[in-house]
Amino acid sequence: MGFSSHQKIRSRAAEQPGPEVGPLSAYAGPALVVRCLGGFQLTIPGRQLDWTTVRPRVRALLRFLAAHGGRPVHREIILAALWPELPIGSGIRNLHVGISTLRAFLEPGVRRGESTLVRRDGESYRLALPRAALCDVRSFEEAVAAWRRTVGTGQRSVEAAALREALAQYAGDLLPEDGPAEWVVAERDRYRTLAAESAATLATLELEAGHLAAAVAAARRGLEIDGFRDDAWRVLAEAHQRSGDAAAAARTRSAYGRVLRTLGVSGPAWAA
Repeated sequence: MGFSSHQKIRSRAAEQPGPEVGPLSAYAGPALVVRCLGGFQLTIPGRQLDWTTVRPRVRALLRFLAAHGGRPVHREIILAALWPELPIGSGIRNLHVGISTLRAFLEPGVRRGESTLVRRDGESYRLALPRAALCDVRSFEEAVAAWRRTVGTGQRSVEAAALREALAQYAGDLLPEDGPAEWVVAERDRYRTLAAESAATLATLELEAGHLAAAVAAARRGLEIDGFRDDAWRVLAEAHQRSGDAAAAARTRSAYGRVLRTLGVSGPAWAA
């Protein structure tokens, strides 16, 4: 995941405090949950996290690592994103303090060097999510990769299933609470583009299969994400037309024409 540098991080709203327990490796039952799409959420089974005890920059560090879905991030990338104003030595000290604070917060009572969740790999750090953990960015990326592997194989049902999974994971923009922070903007746009493409492609597959209601739903989802996708507008109009709702098809073509006029361009023949 290729994040850019520099930012001004806004803090996450607090949750109520709860009981503290031991290492994550001791947990059983419900899975650990990390969500970054549509808003940040971290749920550790058996606990409620009191975010008021953690400084805003440390919470930003957690969100930054979470957004990488368990992949290692080199310390220079972290420093450029979260402590760009500091000399390298001061930035590294702040990073070490931030990592130590996160470990104590997420796994209270765990001794130095025994954290199972926030791990160091050489000069990189990562949120070491168990495979059983629910992580939306990881699941989204895996679903998109699975879809791309099926393209051109003729396995339309498998392709559609992968796209549905990707859309199920995409609950909205990546970390909206971080606003226009430079490190998140490019990735936020990338996820949004992938989600809109997934929805439009799924709509096309559903239309080809004759699943008209599903095609309408997928096309609408794509337009909610990106209202300028010609393929989603086209499928929406055609699905309405095939289902016998000529009025809805006409409204769709008219709406797309208005969108195009705001851009100062003429529409394709099907939208006339």
